[in-house]
Amino acid sequence: MASYVIITPAYNEAAYLGATIDGVVQQTIRPKRWVIVDDGSQDETPRVAQEACTRYPWIQYYRRERSTDHTYYASNVYAIREGVRCVDAVEYDYLAILDADISLPPDYYAQILQRFEQHLRLGIASGVYVDRMHNGFRKVLNDRRSTPKALMVFRRGCYEDIEGFLPMKYGGEDTCACFAARMAGWQTWSFPDLVAIHNKPAGTGQARGPLRIRFRMGISEYFIGSSPLFVVAKAIRRCFREPPMVVGGLARLAGYVAGFMMGESRQVPADLIRFIRREQRQRVLEFNRISSTTKLG
Repeated sequence: MASYVIITPAYNEAAYLGATIDGVVQQTIRPKRWVIVDDGSQDETPRVAQEACTRYPWIQYYRRERSTDHTYYASNVYAIREGVRCVDAVEYDYLAILDADISLPPDYYAQILQRFEQHLRLGIASGVYVDRMHNGFRKVLNDRRSTPKALMVFRRGCYEDIEGFLPMKYGGEDTCACFAARMAGWQTWSFPDLVAIHNKPAGTGQARGPLRIRFRMGISEYFIGSSPLFVVAKAIRRCFREPPMVVGGLARLAGYVAGFMMGESRQVPADLIRFIRREQRQRVLEFNRISSTTKLG
C-alpha cells in the first residue's frame, strides 16, 4: 500500500490547529509521520501541537526560530524544508503539505493516493478548498492545472526532481512548483470533488483585507515571471468572477505593475520563466483551454 507523510508549517495558528489535527486523525489512511513545524509562533501553537504528539506517536513537533530577514512566505518554505529533513529516515511514497488552518474530509488522502496510483505521470495533486466566512462558505477560484500549497500532495520523485519549493519573497511558491513539475514532464491537477475547508477567515492573515490580498497576488505574479499578456487577461477575467468585483482585478493588475517598479531581481530561474510565459501565452491564445498534453488523461 502506498504511504505518505505530512508536513505542516504553523505560525500563530493555535485557534485553528486543533481542527486541522482532528481532520488528520480521522483520515481513513493515516500518514506514516506528520511533522508540525512551529515557525517561531508566539501564541499557544506549541501547546496544541505538543498535546497532539502525546496522544499520537506518529505526530512529531519541531520548533524553528524564524529569521527576521525572511518574509512570511519565504519563512513558510524554510519551515517546510525543515519538516522534510525530519522525515529523511522515513520510507514513504508521497509528501503532503498541509496548512495549519485546514479541515479535511476523512477520505481526503485515501482519494488522493488512489488517483496518484491511477495516473502514473501525476506529480502534484490536491483537492480544492472553500473559505469559511462569517456567514457561510465561499468558493475559491482555481485552475485545474494548479494545486494550492495549503493541501497539495507530491509524488516523492516529483518533489525531488524539482527540489521542492523556492522560498519566494512575495509568495507564489506553489505556482512555481506546478510549473517546474510540468517543465520536468510531470502532470499537476486539482480535483474539485475533494473539498476542504479553510478555517481562517479571508483577510485576517498576513495580507489583511481583500484588496491587499489581490494587490499582493499581483506582485507575486510579477516575481514568478508571469507574462504581461496573461496577467492582463487574468485580471480582466477576475474583475467579473472574484470578489471584490472589478476593483479586485484592478488591484491585482496594479500589484503586477508595482512589482515591475520595485526593481528587484526575480528568484525564478530564467529557463523556468521562459516555460511559464510560453505556457501562459498558449493559454491566452486558446482561451484558457486545457491542452491534451496538460490535461490529466
